Amino acid sequence: MPIPTAMAVTTTNLLVAFVALAAGCSMSAPRAEAVSAGSSGLPASFAGILPCMASDGVGSQLDLWPDGVFHLQRRCEGTTSRDDDRGRWERTPESDGIRLHGGREMPLVFSWRGPDVLVPLDVQGHPTGGGRFELRRLPAFRPASIALGLHGMFRYMADAASLEECLTGRTYPVAMEGDYLALERAYMASEAGGTGKPIMASFDGEIAERPAMEGERMTPTVIVKRFVNLWPDGRCEQAMSRASLADTYWRLVRLGDEPVVTAANEREAHLVLHSRNDLYKGSFGCFRYAGHYRVDGEGITFDAPQWTAEGACVAVAPGSASPPRSAYSDTLRSVQRWTINAQVLEWFDGAGNSVAVFEAVYLR
Repeated sequence: MPIPTAMAVTTTNLLVAFVALAAGCSMSAPRAEAVSAGSSGLPASFAGILPCMASDGVGSQLDLWPDGVFHLQRRCEGTTSRDDDRGRWERTPESDGIRLHGGREMPLVFSWRGPDVLVPLDVQGHPTGGGRFELRRLPAFRPASIALGLHGMFRYMADAASLEECLTGRTYPVAMEGDYLALERAYMASEAGGTGKPIMASFDGEIAERPAMEGERMTPTVIVKRFVNLWPDGRCEQAMSRASLADTYWRLVRLGDEPVVTAANEREAHLVLHSRNDLYKGSFGCFRYAGHYRVDGEGITFDAPQWTAEGACVAVAPGSASPPRSAYSDTLRSVQRWTINAQVLEWFDGAGNSVAVFEAVYLR
């Protein structure tokens, strides 16, 4: 099923499409709704301070487009951390406000205070921080750059690259800079290479204004900062939700820089983190393994795995999966941080190096 797209309708009032996702699962097909007076005059940029758990506030800019797309840039005051997002926005049917559906489990909700001010609301519908946080309309529309993990359908054809970003449903041109060459090489080596067919890609990226291919205007463009992986069987409807770290079947697809290959008649290399007892269990080659793990925010550590041979495995054999089992044991000892981008789990060591990539797998 293709990802829902915005259905723009022009009348005397501006109409926008309803979003097709909410809190980890897709909703019914979007329908157009007349927006409030505060939503007129789009596209528009709003800037100010929003709540931030790590500091007194976060400097923010919210860009709204009439096709229902939003970009949100957030920088915690006094830190270098970013908490950017993108997705689709809708009018809140119960009040004069808007709701942002992005890459988080909970949407962000705002109410209008006049035509030019947006006030964030808490889960009870009250102004956050007693009303001291707000975003004000800027005199001119100036889209801010956003940096975040991106997931979408990538294609390359006739010396032009594009990405249909899953959460917005918008197709962005892809700049040939940064780590773009790694993405293009992986695409050309895949079954889609040379055909122009789309294939799911994930990477750390940025969406920023760049000159359009034709004319002098600027247009939002995807920049690949760090290529992660291609997913030949991936679809946008899967990427529109975010998998849970615990109690999910995670298939190991890359260890360090090496892809993991499963031999015939063996279990695929995988991992399950059980929330009930903090146990992790899985298989690698013809071995099973288990141990305990600990999660502290974005931090994660694993006890040394206990290995058990299966079937015809010899106790001293490394198993048939590639890379060898010993490399996986070393990875479990080195991992210190985790991130999830849609259905992709990635591990990092203390130096910030990517040491493993997993894909969420569900019963079909």
